[in-house]
Parts: sequence; structure tokens; C-alpha cells
Amino acid sequence: MIIETLVVGPLAVNCYIVADEQTRAGIIIDPGDEPERIAKRVAELRLHVDRLVATHGHVDHVGAVEPLKKLLGAKFCLNRKDERYVVHTAESGAQFGMAGLENPTVDIYLQEGDAVVFGRQTLRVIETPGHTPGGIILVGDGNAFVGDLVFAGSIGRTDLPGGDYATMIASLEEKLLLLPDEVKLHPGHGESTTVAIERRYNPFLRGLGARR
Repeated sequence: MIIETLVVGPLAVNCYIVADEQTRAGIIIDPGDEPERIAKRVAELRLHVDRLVATHGHVDHVGAVEPLKKLLGAKFCLNRKDERYVVHTAESGAQFGMAGLENPTVDIYLQEGDAVVFGRQTLRVIETPGHTPGGIILVGDGNAFVGDLVFAGSIGRTDLPGGDYATMIASLEEKLLLLPDEVKLHPGHGESTTVAIERRYNPFLRGLGARR
């Protein structure tokens, strides 16, 4: 699996270009800003990208969706519960100095158990509310793209509209910590880590009772 990370926008979001090395079919996860830069890298990698997938609906993760839909002919995928956020993308972007954004239109709604298939690769959709009601993670081939659910040494905020701390802890315990220790976690911000490292060292995960 090809995994290319581009840190984009004023909030330094990890945008992931993920593809099947053999077929060159791919997806983009969390295209938050800088659409021309993202599209240029897709072209340099000689990939065919037909879907843009957001782990949740916050503006820093979806700001580049509409221009990329036009540049790549791709469809936008999101959990329905987070559509409440993307209808305010332009307004929210202006608050963070991301002027001129467009509100994305959702083409495909993702839910628990769905599969995102590209070439020979498959990522499984797991719903992980807490940071937002419709947060998801994408898991496959020893990797998990976890958005703002968990970071190296920390977890996502729950003080924003729609966030809930108890729900976040349940998602971490009942979903994330059921993944094998060796799974590599690719968060929405900061460095990648593993389930094992976070299980042992993340102060928010210590003491949680989930067992594989």
C-alpha cells in the first residue's frame, strides 16, 4: 500500500494519499486544504483517485474537497451524522483564515462495516464518535487512519460542538483498543504511532479495560 502524507492548511492537517501500488488506484483521506498541491502529488505518483474520504466533517479536514472533486473527478465520502458540519465549511474556514472555501456536497455516505475498495486494497469503516458524532476510522493492511480520535500521546478534543468525552472514551476502548497492537495509527495531526505504543504510554488510554 502506498501511503503519502501531506501536511496542509493553517491547522497542519495530515492529508493522506493512499493507493494500491500495482493498480495505481487510490483515495485521498482528509483533504483539508491546498487542493492544487494535493492534485499535483497525485499526478506525480501516477495515481487514479476516485474518492475523497473525510474521517469527520470539520473544516480543516474537508476544505479542499470541492476543488479536488473538480480536479480529479472524485466523489466525496462522509458519515451522514457529520453532514451538519460540511454545510458550514465556507463560514468556518473564514474564521481560520481559509478564505474562499466551498461547502462540499456529500456523494457517498459511509457507515459502520462499509468497505472502501481501491485496486486490491480495502479499508474497513469503523464508526468512532466522540470528537464529532459522525467520526470514523479506516482500517486495513496493518494501518488505521484515525482522524482526530487519537494522536501520539493524546486524544481529540471533545469541547467543540457535537463532541462528547464519555462517547470518545467508549470509542477508544470499544473500537480502537480492539485493534491488534501492531496496527500503525495515522492521525489527523502530528506523527504516526501504533496501538501498542498508545495502549502503554497514552495517559488517556491507560486503565481502559478493552482486551483483544
